[in-house]
Amino acid sequence: MATLFLSAALAATPALADDYPSHPITMIVPFAPGGNVDITARVLAPLLTKELGRAIVIENRSGGGGAIGASAVARAPADGYTLMLGSSGSNATVPATNSRVPYDPIKNFTILGGVTTTPSLLVVNPRIPAKTFEDLVKYSLGKPEGLSFGSPGIGSFNHLTLELVKQKSRLHVTHIPYKGAGQAMSDVISGQIDGMFDQSSSSMPIAQEGRIRAIAQLSEHRSPLMPDVPTLAEQGVPGVTAEVYTALFAPAGLPKAVEARLAAALAHAKQDPALRERFQKLGAEVVAMDQVAFLQYATEEAQRWRDLAKANNITTQD
Repeated sequence: MATLFLSAALAATPALADDYPSHPITMIVPFAPGGNVDITARVLAPLLTKELGRAIVIENRSGGGGAIGASAVARAPADGYTLMLGSSGSNATVPATNSRVPYDPIKNFTILGGVTTTPSLLVVNPRIPAKTFEDLVKYSLGKPEGLSFGSPGIGSFNHLTLELVKQKSRLHVTHIPYKGAGQAMSDVISGQIDGMFDQSSSSMPIAQEGRIRAIAQLSEHRSPLMPDVPTLAEQGVPGVTAEVYTALFAPAGLPKAVEARLAAALAHAKQDPALRERFQKLGAEVVAMDQVAFLQYATEEAQRWRDLAKANNITTQD
């Protein structure tokens, strides 16, 4: 009986791959509607629908910095009908700061490929008398408590970025955790705090309006949307990058034929000119790495933030 059952299961696997997809696919977004990851999912979904011939239904499952939605995907059947548009938050920084997260950010998923990367910006209130990173460091060292920098909360990507820059430079900063990026940014604009590290997709428009000043981009090269803002490497702090990625995930153990179909659909969708233009206007770049290269990148990112959180004793556990 057991042999017959095993034979039937093995025989059914190719049929599943051949018929895939035979009904709509759910794409879980582990963050609230309206944010960077949600917007990315809603830009990508229609193109994947076109590529796969089945509707992609977006379901937001926010909470825990992305952990609630990611946990649900990690536990879902590995049949290709539950996907996730995850990010550096759900699959790097949250697991780095909370060992109780019930999934491994790499091993419990099939990573189908990267979608976008969005660099971070170092921004300050315009009253701060600094135009360069060197100016900012000198100014911070002249203040006993340093500069006040906000973040969306302890263990957030923005917070870990702050700690990374502190580790690699002499920037003297006191961290002020908030309950969200919007509140922190409001206080930077009003001058209640001095600055913060934030994703360029949300802070770039505010900087272009002159309500905050962008001091540095935390990317390997300057964004064409902010050509006058140099990178940290250009300002004497090499090797410091902080880019939020988005990527398409499925549960671990996906049948190889289904994985190949999804990875190919994603790769083709990313070539769409309208998609690339939309992401560029949002301050994001479409990931050029293939599936294998992106897997290596995501693995290194998870380890990098884990090492940083451990070195600075940053934890979000109660």
